[in-house]
Amino acid sequence: MLVPGRTDAVENVDAVAEIVARWPNVSRVEVLPFHEMGEEKWNRLAIPYPLHGVHPPDAAVLERVRAQFPARGLTAF
Repeated sequence: MLVPGRTDAVENVDAVAEIVARWPNVSRVEVLPFHEMGEEKWNRLAIPYPLHGVHPPDAAVLERVRAQFPARGLTAF
């Protein structure tokens, strides 16, 4: 899950790619961009939404993150 300001740092993505690349049964990774669809449900349940104000990643960040995986032999989409 790609959450801007939480999981999108270059170093974080590199660390994830390093770990996943060690797993012999994984050859591809799906980078799921954060979305705001769940916030309304949290509001209806009167539960504080911890990601309030976080917006989906822009296309450039999503592309950059996906591009970090092939260097380690992983296909990312």
